[in-house]
Amino acid sequence: MNEAIAIFQVEARENLELIEQGLLDLLDRPEDRDLVDAVFRGLHTLKGSGAMFGFDALAGFTHHCETAFDRVRKGEVAATTDLVSAVLAARDHMRQLLEDPSGDHGAAGDALLADLERAVREADGAAAAEAPKAGATTWRVKFELPADAFRNGANPLALLNELRDLGEAHVVVDPSRVPPLSRMEPTDLYLGWTVTLTTEHGRSAIEDVFIFVMDEMTLSIEAVDAEAAAPQEAPQAAPQA
Repeated sequence: MNEAIAIFQVEARENLELIEQGLLDLLDRPEDRDLVDAVFRGLHTLKGSGAMFGFDALAGFTHHCETAFDRVRKGEVAATTDLVSAVLAARDHMRQLLEDPSGDHGAAGDALLADLERAVREADGAAAAEAPKAGATTWRVKFELPADAFRNGANPLALLNELRDLGEAHVVVDPSRVPPLSRMEPTDLYLGWTVTLTTEHGRSAIEDVFIFVMDEMTLSIEAVDAEAAAPQEAPQAAPQA
């Protein structure tokens, strides 16, 4: 476990450098959507991996910065100089929480979050105009994780819960990959899932649910007509010998 934590810390330091560079670039190009998305994904990854390895203070603090950039990404607030600078200052604090997770950082963190909250309020007023909200869209999300997903720390139930948090979700399990009992490995994952999700969030929010497992999985996300998206019966597994 100590080796895994050491690897996490190395990767987290690299992630913090990428976040910092993205924020510095945003000071010059605040309308660059790719930069906004990159910073958001970096914060999202740092929060999630921090929680996974027991760096709860880092995960909790980073969550506030991630939330602020999620609002920027959705067009709810502008990427103002003050907001970007507030997250830059917070980035230094994240580094301290990474290097010294048991230290007394509470007061400094509270002050930084107060600055961030103020910057978000001001950025909210600085947004050029609030875009009209798009109506809810129905998506069909199909996904399968690799057989060794459990051994790599993936949790399909947590992924399903995150999808449910986005809107109204109907989940159907796909058992078609389940082999005969004689060929089953107790630690392997054989199930897949189809989720009919009606949400006001866009495709990127759905993709973010799978950000930690995206490279190893099979994932399909398609917008569908709400009436045509009526829940389907689960596929039947092949007869087992």
